[in-house]
Parts: sequence; structure tokens; C-alpha cells
Amino acid sequence: MKAIPGTLQEGGASFQTTHWTLVLQAGQDKQTASRDKALSAFCESYWPPLYAFLRHRRYASADAQDLVQAFFVHLFEKNILDRADRERGRLRTFLLSSLQNFLINEHDRTTALKRGGNFKILSLDDSLPELEAAMPAAAHLDDTGCYDLAWATSVVARAWQNLSDALNAEGKSRWLEELKLFLAGGADALPNQEEVAQRMDVPVATLRTWISRLRQRYRDALRAEVARTVTNADEIDEELKYLHRLLVS
Repeated sequence: MKAIPGTLQEGGASFQTTHWTLVLQAGQDKQTASRDKALSAFCESYWPPLYAFLRHRRYASADAQDLVQAFFVHLFEKNILDRADRERGRLRTFLLSSLQNFLINEHDRTTALKRGGNFKILSLDDSLPELEAAMPAAAHLDDTGCYDLAWATSVVARAWQNLSDALNAEGKSRWLEELKLFLAGGADALPNQEEVAQRMDVPVATLRTWISRLRQRYRDALRAEVARTVTNADEIDEELKYLHRLLVS
């Protein structure tokens, strides 16, 4: 989905559980099962921008996949996560810097690549086609810009998935299916409200209230997801603005 107008409004996002929590848990937890679970959740969230960065640097898809895997192995085996400084704020910045340092050392990179080829932390197959299809849109950007765009897209996707899961759990699957198109695109691309209201057998005024509520819940979901990527609540609005610029440029 594209960025939604109005997502910079104040929302009710909790600032408690962050992706930094996953970083520290993966780096410090001595129990293998919980450590692996934390590491897996962390990797699932952040492999798309790392992969996009490598592809933009003209690594072949197979090599980029192996490098992402190897990089995560490197973070895990070298205890890089233990040394992660949460005061640096933005996790996306820390990860990109760590990946660049990882690539600089050719010997370590090659050794880790071989290890990563035999130790798959996560499966990339399901999401690769969609990510590859999005690559041409970032062709005009530099490496970091491509990384940031993939990060922004991933944040939006996670926010939307979280919202979808919540609404489906509430028994609002049809409600969501009918209303989700009102979140994306310009005014010319929006569905006809009268037709949708008739299809759902409700007054147009009721439909407009539902649309407003869905937009607010999406704003809250997006804000909550962005909040999980920083360590200071004061940075949330700045990150939201940056995300918005990336997706509408």
C-alpha cells in the first residue's frame, strides 16, 4: 500500500515493546529457544531493506539472499547485537552501518557467506517476487535511498498486516475488504461511496463514519509500528514524516 494521507496525525501508539527489544533479547538471552525466536522475529522484520540494498549494489539475487543470511549469522555469532547502542536511536541506521562494515572485510564476508549458505535463519522465497518487482521503482535512488525505501515499504506492510489481523479477529473481514480501497490512492481512484454503502446495506453517513474509523486505526497501526523502530518517542513524528516523503516521492 502507498502512504495514506493523514498518517502524520497523533495516534495512540504504545511506546513499550520495540524492535530494539528483539535485538537485545536475541543478543543476551542464553536460552536457545527464546533466543532463536527473538532472532527470527528480528530477521523477518529487517531482511527486505537489507536485501534491497544489496540488490541495488548489483549483487545477484542468490548472492544477496546468502549475504543477508550470512549477515544475520554474523550479528549472532560475533555478538554484534550485544554491543548495539540503543542510544543511537534508529535501528535501520544501525543495521545499515553494520551491514556496510560487514561487507568491507572481504575475508570475513566470504567466510560468513559460506556459513550463511548452510545455515538459513529465515525463508525468503515467499516474499522475493514482490520485493524484486518493486526494485525498478528504486532504480533512480542511491544505495541508501533504496534501503530506506524498502524499509518504509516494509514498515507500512507490517502496520497493514497488524491492522488486518486485528480486524479479522474481530470478525470484520468483509468490512475490511469493502473499505480498504478508501485508504489508498487519490480522490479519483476511490470507490463510489454510494455504491459501497448500498452493497453493505447501510446509509452513506454510516459508511463515512466507518471509513473515518478505519483511517484512524490505520494511522494508529502505522504509528505503533514506527514507534517500535526507535528508542525515543520524540523521534516518531520525524520518522513518520520521512517515511511519508519516501513513499510519495
